[in-house]
Amino acid sequence: MFIRYCPGPPLDAAIDCIWLTRRTVHAPACEHMLPSGQAQLVMTLHDLPIQWAEPGNNVAWSSWTRGVIHGPQSRYYMAGPKPPGIVVGASFRPGMGAAILGASLHELRDRHVSIEDLWGYRGLDLHQRLASIRDPHDICRALEAELIARIHRPLLIHPAVAYALRPNGTSPSPRRVDEIQQHSGYSARHFIELFQAAVGLTPKHYYRIRRFSGALLRLAAGDARLADIALAAGYSDQAHFSREFRDLGGVTPARYRPSAPGSEHHHVVDPARGAASPGKKLSRR
Repeated sequence: MFIRYCPGPPLDAAIDCIWLTRRTVHAPACEHMLPSGQAQLVMTLHDLPIQWAEPGNNVAWSSWTRGVIHGPQSRYYMAGPKPPGIVVGASFRPGMGAAILGASLHELRDRHVSIEDLWGYRGLDLHQRLASIRDPHDICRALEAELIARIHRPLLIHPAVAYALRPNGTSPSPRRVDEIQQHSGYSARHFIELFQAAVGLTPKHYYRIRRFSGALLRLAAGDARLADIALAAGYSDQAHFSREFRDLGGVTPARYRPSAPGSEHHHVVDPARGAASPGKKLSRR
């Protein structure tokens, strides 16, 4: 089961969507969790550990239980096999996470912070309340109510950052940071600091990730050649596209395997290619 729930005002200004998935069996595959430029709140409505690891040759697996905040990621991270049960989460719009999380997204960059460490007893209480609800739609509505209650008003974003986050019209190319900075009226250093504090990434890296995400959508659809996808996404050529894909996603475009329709930011790792799997010894973070 998968539910995607789009909240109404005022939460829709800060939350892209609330989602819920229910697995009835163990999912043994590891995944690359590909960057989207957004922070994520994820809560498991069971007490089994979820395993994750930073990319690298010497993979060190860690685990979290009940709930975690995945800050904006500069590149992929590894996720271990998934136990059965219900998982609910929320995807924050770029630049809006701090208004609810109560923490700077710059401080959360590339981090995975437990709900207990971030929200204390209120985080554990939220987990218990959600776990006691049986209807999946009621779980989503209860999470929505909690997030609305946590909004730090006014729910605003700095005008220079809001302008920088606007879509670039119909152009697939990433926006030019120098042009946006000049339009803002701030110095380059000040503009980058404002953007990084709100979004958690530098403008240049954020635009790289958004271009990458656009390519993922086209690649997951599987209806075009790699060279055409590269051109449509705004890359200079297929070689440029492949280098960026490998750097941000840890895999080549030809080896990319989305876990399910609508899950283009989840790449399923092929165990036959020697991917590292979680060991028995785990550290807690």
